[in-house]
Amino acid sequence: MSVAIIILGMALINLVLRCPLFLMADRIRIPAIIERALTHSPVAVLTAIIVPAALHLDAAPNGAEWLNPDLFATIAAIATSLLTRNLLATIAIGLGTALVLRQFGWF
Repeated sequence: MSVAIIILGMALINLVLRCPLFLMADRIRIPAIIERALTHSPVAVLTAIIVPAALHLDAAPNGAEWLNPDLFATIAAIATSLLTRNLLATIAIGLGTALVLRQFGWF
């Protein structure tokens, strides 16, 4: 199957599923408890993405590889975020730490 056909099919499915919701969004009232619950979803999604990547859960035979550059880069980014509250600094320190650790092969 062609990549273009797959992309067009995924776009069509996405369009069919989302358009009715956008067209009826002003008529639907979401309960307050669901709105409060949805405020936590970005944190939950980011955690679900970052933790397995930082621990290399898919690469290690025992389920976790503790000494890896991504874990130390994640720790450096978290520390930077807590100390500076600056998104650009957090990204720069995290990516820079990962780059330096991988470049010099310390792991």
